Amino acid sequence: MGRRATVISQLSLLIAASYPRAASTMLVHPYMRNVVSTAQCESEYGWMNNQENSSPCLVVAYVIAACVGNSWTQPVLPSGSHYDAPDGSTSTPCYCSQSCYNLMMACTYCQGSNDTGSLMPWPTFIQNCSSSYTDVYFPSGYTLLANQTIPYWASINPTTWEGQIWNYEQAYQYYQTGNADLVPTVSTGSTGSTGSTGSHSSDLGAIVGGTVGGVAFVLLLALGIYVLCKRRRYCRVRTAGAVDANKQPNPSWQMHNRQLSDQSTTSVLQQRTMSPMTYYTGTATQTAPSLNSSFPPTSYTSGTDPTSYNTSGAQPYPVIPML
Repeated sequence: MGRRATVISQLSLLIAASYPRAASTMLVHPYMRNVVSTAQCESEYGWMNNQENSSPCLVVAYVIAACVGNSWTQPVLPSGSHYDAPDGSTSTPCYCSQSCYNLMMACTYCQGSNDTGSLMPWPTFIQNCSSSYTDVYFPSGYTLLANQTIPYWASINPTTWEGQIWNYEQAYQYYQTGNADLVPTVSTGSTGSTGSTGSHSSDLGAIVGGTVGGVAFVLLLALGIYVLCKRRRYCRVRTAGAVDANKQPNPSWQMHNRQLSDQSTTSVLQQRTMSPMTYYTGTATQTAPSLNSSFPPTSYTSGTDPTSYNTSGAQPYPVIPML
């Protein structure tokens, strides 16, 4: 009993020790990171929002954050200014993507205080980017947090814009086609394709699944040990028999066996008790006292052959002369 309690307590400590590690792992999950936009679009540009009703300023923050630890703040753009193009330290696959450029220019336009003079041409925006980053709407191996999607008009190749500068009228025409938003989930390519979860994608499912699986395994192991200990204890009680803790015969078992033996002996003696025996002396018939004997009852009759006698199913024995 003590050993089983020790094993169970140790397993409980193991479970308790593993739980904080799993919880702390989930607390640093990218979904807990900060992705915000202090820039706000005017209401007349609501058509630019994605299906989650996020403005292009917030969506571009999610796009850039996917490559920089899922933490980004899109600031308000002062009047007459423009957002910075990727440079040596920020030229990531996400920042240099086609969707980032389109959303960044839309965010510039929808704040209302800037005209088309604040928009940056596509060739200028990507001058510090690798060519492999600029030929896709969103890079392979990354995904957007919070189930964000990219509007269809934002996935258009910027080289198709008039003068290779994001164009409000052209973007609105693409919006009116009614094409669904794009969700980067599998593989990234040109317009209309989807992205991949990759090494930078959410791993919340793997963390939760591993934690639950580990706890379930430990619980099953503890249950198996408990059942095994219980079974072994039951077997020891069954095989103990009539021997007590000092390896001496158990008195209760002795008494039980003695009672059974006495009852059996008494029954046999009762069945073999003889009735009084009668014998012939030559002058008269006399009866001998009854005795308990193993011989069957025998009776002698006067005038019969002294060499024989009648019995009930008994075998003949020699006649004993009477003096």
